[in-house]
Amino acid sequence: MSVWSTYEARFAQGNQDMDPRWNSAKDHIQSRMRRKLVSSLSYKRVKCSGEDMQMAIVDISNDFGTKKIFSMPGETLPHGSVIEWEDSYWLITELNAHKELCSEGKMRRCNYYLKWINDKGNVIGRWCVVEDGTKYLIGEREEDTMSIGDARMAVTIGKDTETSQISRGKRFLIDDMDSKDVLAFEVTKPNKMFNVFNGKGVFRFIMGESNLTDNDNTQLRIADYYSWKPRTDRITPDTKTDVTFEEIAAAAVEKDKATQEEIERNGVWL
Repeated sequence: MSVWSTYEARFAQGNQDMDPRWNSAKDHIQSRMRRKLVSSLSYKRVKCSGEDMQMAIVDISNDFGTKKIFSMPGETLPHGSVIEWEDSYWLITELNAHKELCSEGKMRRCNYYLKWINDKGNVIGRWCVVEDGTKYLIGEREEDTMSIGDARMAVTIGKDTETSQISRGKRFLIDDMDSKDVLAFEVTKPNKMFNVFNGKGVFRFIMGESNLTDNDNTQLRIADYYSWKPRTDRITPDTKTDVTFEEIAAAAVEKDKATQEEIERNGVWL
């Protein structure tokens, strides 16, 4: 039986937080895990959202693009954050709710840096995981006598204030940076409940292939780059809301009288 199994078996009953034996056992196991972890081959120093972090990274059989990760005892893995490790960027896509001793989750290797322009005109970029959304299709559909693109992409990206604003109809350019014929995609299914808990996690956007336009910047891989315009506030009309009918009629008579006098003075006829 493992140390953790013994720990659970001993203190599975009763109010654990009020049991000094439970707290003592928890502290003992966390201390032991901390010593074992730093001497393990799985122990790594990484960057998480630009900050230094320590964790254990474990391979998953036959899936080199996904890793199991464990935090240091007592610490929490930031769900939806990006990890810098081994010259790559990894997105924390899953997190175990059970984090009594440490946080356990999974991270996936990012393969694309998605860029777009937000409502304020700023260029935003996020690392993400792009997957084929047409596994059992050929990527084309017939329209009368011609075939047009029908490719779909599934984009998994971390939740934050910028990605939360992405909605149906938003366009992106997704293609290899060395490709000359760049492909454009449009969000058709924004799944913002894909893997989000307590306000943190990852979104999944299903995108369908769309036509490239002259407003797209293919070099920067930013869709609608040249067509962005700032939102302008409506001009409030200079009108009175409390003008009576009598005032409106009197103003019309005065305007008509002034017009007649101007015509007679200038000798101009309408």
